[in-house]
Amino acid sequence: MILNKALEELSVAIKQHSNRFVGFGSVPLSFSSGDVTLNDWVEKLVKEQKMKGLGEFTLGSGQIPLLEPIFKAASDYMSLPIWVHTFYSLNLRDIQELFLLTQKYENVPVIYGHMGGIHWLQTIELIKDTKNAYLDISAFYTTYALSLAIKEIPQRTLFSSDFPYGDPYLNLQAVKRHTSSGEVADRVLGGNISNLLHL
Repeated sequence: MILNKALEELSVAIKQHSNRFVGFGSVPLSFSSGDVTLNDWVEKLVKEQKMKGLGEFTLGSGQIPLLEPIFKAASDYMSLPIWVHTFYSLNLRDIQELFLLTQKYENVPVIYGHMGGIHWLQTIELIKDTKNAYLDISAFYTTYALSLAIKEIPQRTLFSSDFPYGDPYLNLQAVKRHTSSGEVADRVLGGNISNLLHL
């Protein structure tokens, strides 16, 4: 398994500070369905690199079908979570295609990164009815989008800040401002991801 530099750096950070960091590992999108080397890649990510999921996958519009072999591998291997970038350049049709994959592989948790960008309202609505779908709030488009996500799906909304493009402190304050209770804030600010990753 040939690791890229970013994955190597992430792996080193996790090994040095395992009490503070967990990681999601990158997987090339060149694998086809049934490719046994994909399963080997995933197993090495989990066992050797100590990754807790797969991603973040950043695709261009029209490329969502490239993820199906990844979904199949994640489904076969302990239902690993998958993190997908859903901001630009994905459009609403791409996000809807991703939901079809999410529903097809219902044992695979799927994190929708950046709340679907300008399609945040439709993304929240789709996630409400899809039990294995989660929403990452980094790069939230408006504070109303954030407050609606927390209200509608408090058990599956995940804190993030998209640093350095977003400010972790300001995102933290925004979550506290838009939660109805300390319990909900605790869920969003770490409880939900801890439960998802069995930390």
